[in-house]
Amino acid sequence: MFLSDPESIPADSEVPPVSTTLPSYSLVIATMDRPASLDAALASLSVQTCAPARVIVVDASESEASRAVCAKWQSQLQVQWIRAELMSAAQQRNQGAAAVTTPIIGFMDDDVVLPADTLAKLLEPFSRDTTGGVAGRISGLSHPPPRGLLWCYYRLQAGYSHPHYGGRVIGPAINLIPAFEAESSAWVRSDWLNSTLVLYRRELFERERFPLFEGYSFLEDAHLSYRVGRTHRLYFHRDAIYEHHSQCSRAKADPRRLAHMIVQHQYRMARDVMRIGRTKLALKLALHRLFQTVVVVRRGGPDLWPTIRGIWDRL
Repeated sequence: MFLSDPESIPADSEVPPVSTTLPSYSLVIATMDRPASLDAALASLSVQTCAPARVIVVDASESEASRAVCAKWQSQLQVQWIRAELMSAAQQRNQGAAAVTTPIIGFMDDDVVLPADTLAKLLEPFSRDTTGGVAGRISGLSHPPPRGLLWCYYRLQAGYSHPHYGGRVIGPAINLIPAFEAESSAWVRSDWLNSTLVLYRRELFERERFPLFEGYSFLEDAHLSYRVGRTHRLYFHRDAIYEHHSQCSRAKADPRRLAHMIVQHQYRMARDVMRIGRTKLALKLALHRLFQTVVVVRRGGPDLWPTIRGIWDRL
């Protein structure tokens, strides 16, 4: 990956140009039991300055409420409702992607609201063949430059020195949000992209696809985008800011199971995608489990012990 060497970060002259001709795109939304949030998300899509050719909603809900929401927007958006084969964010997205034919495919959570120019901004860099994927920026979410012991921890896991490690994937698949305030360009190169709102070249997505994770599918976005980034550039758009109203779900209800899933998926990505050797990975993962345990203890709360057990459950 290019970011394993900090000196290889591109200069501003390499930032993608603004394109006046934007490619056609379709969006896939995986949803489950959030009809009100889905309604708000579709409403924000209906006013985009560059409208999607198609919106495919893959629904794992128990009720028909989300289906009714899709029918409501059918006259303003080309919405296709599909019953999910499995309750899995990653596999629901793969299922919906099979119906996409446009050159650009996008994925969007069901609990986001976009300003009208968001998707037009994300489409601009695809005028360059080297661009593989582009993601927006969640309002209020950034990676502050680490200091003191935290910087030392990142340095140890990364194996190289850097001022902030924003946008990197280091150690046992520790994926860090870009340090947007520290970047001089609106287009921020990254090792990975989140799937809250992201666009890919369809042929690259079809080559890689989301991993077959279940339920909440933690780290499925980094697993996919890191592989795309082996051959094409990945960007976050610093100024394509949108709202993400993150909500609890059944898939996140068990703190022990959730904590175990996070560690398990980090291990799988580090082993299978980053190809870290067994001994080195065991050491880095043990260190990260200790780090996570300290974070959880300092935070406290009723989920303290279930979370710690999940962190240390056998992989």
